[in-house]
Amino acid sequence: MGPQFWTIIKTNSIWKGAQLGSLFLLNLAIARVFEASWSGNFLFLVTNFQLLITFFSFSIDSAIQYYTAANPEWISSLSRFIFQYCLIAALAFAPIAALGSHFHWWRLWDPHISLVLCTTAYIAGTLFVKFVAAIGVGLRSVKPPMILDLLGNGLLLILLTYIYLRQPDLSATLFTDLYCLMPGILGVILYIYLRRAYHSAFQESGLIRRRTQDIQLHFPSLLKYSGFSFLANLVFFLVYRMDYWWVAAYCSDKQLGNYIQASKLVQLFYYFPQLVAAVIFADVVQGAAFGEHRTIQRLLGYIAAIYAVCILIILLTGKWLLALILGPSFQEVYPTFIWLIPGIFALGGLAIVSAWFAGMNRVVVNLKGAIIGLVLMVAGDWLIIPTYHIQGAALVSSIAYTAAFLYSYVLFLRESPPRPSLA
Repeated sequence: MGPQFWTIIKTNSIWKGAQLGSLFLLNLAIARVFEASWSGNFLFLVTNFQLLITFFSFSIDSAIQYYTAANPEWISSLSRFIFQYCLIAALAFAPIAALGSHFHWWRLWDPHISLVLCTTAYIAGTLFVKFVAAIGVGLRSVKPPMILDLLGNGLLLILLTYIYLRQPDLSATLFTDLYCLMPGILGVILYIYLRRAYHSAFQESGLIRRRTQDIQLHFPSLLKYSGFSFLANLVFFLVYRMDYWWVAAYCSDKQLGNYIQASKLVQLFYYFPQLVAAVIFADVVQGAAFGEHRTIQRLLGYIAAIYAVCILIILLTGKWLLALILGPSFQEVYPTFIWLIPGIFALGGLAIVSAWFAGMNRVVVNLKGAIIGLVLMVAGDWLIIPTYHIQGAALVSSIAYTAAFLYSYVLFLRESPPRPSLA
């Protein structure tokens, strides 16, 4: 990992900071406008949609990223596959959306035809933008997806403000509909950009039929790689989000809203390591980082130092600042966040080490670590949340995240090359 690696990290960190700032402001606006109960239910519903997306995606974005980094000539075939797959996913999800509307599963919306269209558009649009962004990451074009996400968050923030000031009675319905349509819009824009920026790879790519000069992908191999990634991502998603369902079952809507806001703070910390992990993944796949264990160790140290400074600031100011910013209904965010601090450090390290193993085509290590975390999460939530509520949930989450990280990190250390002898 030479100077180019560090230049990419530094440059993209600026845009990542701007993206996180826009996400924080949007999340703040949702909390202030809709307060703890409604915002908690809304974010919980989005989490349910994300679980569905995890199933529908089958982690094919991981395989797309891997194949693009290994050989950009596969992009034409991958593009055609993405369009066809997202169309099939939309057709498959539409009946689920219709049933959800009929039985009122989407409790924030009243049943109507636009509900079916919006929820279907959200699933298909999110899949599309994930897959197209995976091509960009494989090409080391990490910045455009972040810029588009920044613009999307900014647009939603502006629309939410306008709707709330001009049509407050319709603010919830209009905002949720616009929120569902945004991923698809961003995905189309990102695809157009990448197609123009990498014209030779995308040139006249057939979206319906394969061109004779296209390199034929071996889809069983792609699905095999995706299968391991899917299992690892699904298990980790449950580790990362299962506490939401336990909190929703045993706690009030207000407590759910507070817990999700505390978790959102944790997610802000997690985004930067994911940015670094994306670059590491492409570097390892291309063979530029084999044996560079000391570089990974340095990255882990840098991330821990950054986290320590940021967390110290929150500890000193968060008790009064978080309630001031989010509103009086979010008094429990600060004490819940404190119990999540060990998990923050664990997640940051886990993102880096998992990217190294994924780039080495050893996703099974990530899967085993996630399973360990899931077992601890299920057992801990079952025992603790009914009595200790959201702060107990935060403690269990930290324990599960730490266990998953330690498993992967110990295996990583075992493969580290020995230090040179001084003799």
